[in-house]
Amino acid sequence: MRTAAAGEQVLPVLRPGPTQEIAGGELVRFLAAFAALSAGLTFFALAADNLLAAEGPAPIALGALIGLWAVVHTLWGILVLRNRPGGNRPEAWLVRFVPTALPAVGAVVLVVLAWGALLASAGSRTFNLTLASTLALVLLQLGASAARRRQTSAARSGSQPAPGRLLVGLFFSAVLVAGIATPGLAASTAGDNAVPHGTHGTAPVPSDHADH
Repeated sequence: MRTAAAGEQVLPVLRPGPTQEIAGGELVRFLAAFAALSAGLTFFALAADNLLAAEGPAPIALGALIGLWAVVHTLWGILVLRNRPGGNRPEAWLVRFVPTALPAVGAVVLVVLAWGALLASAGSRTFNLTLASTLALVLLQLGASAARRRQTSAARSGSQPAPGRLLVGLFFSAVLVAGIATPGLAASTAGDNAVPHGTHGTAPVPSDHADH
């Protein structure tokens, strides 16, 4: 009887507690938000690339459409970061619209990336690193959002995650997302025109010293 009782007491310890489930849910929520905010930045960079290279109304309209999606995408990331699911709030349509449209947006980015790298004419093939970073961030966001939806039952338990574990997860999530977004932004037109690191506020060096 004692052995059976001891076995019954051990079994609950082996199951993940609600605190662990909530911590995992919070981590994937922050990861989805970070990926969305970074993808918003890369979409802004793509919009700028299209608008700066535009030669006609069609490229201008495409750049404006990408910029509009970048705004919507960024707002969604802010709502997820603030943990505002929507409900009857005015932003409820945004919370529902972005996850629904995201797979189609990712597919479009994949097609454009593959076309430029593999299917374009031999002289014009190019691998767009900004598009590749955008695709990676969208896929990361989709995965984190799917994992978050699977943990909605745990999120209603009311437990709070351990601060230390949450902080470590936030740090590594931010490093992962930044590592994906930074090369893509650097490869864009905005990255080409950025001030080199370490030269902010540095006075230009005179080209000659004719007055000495």
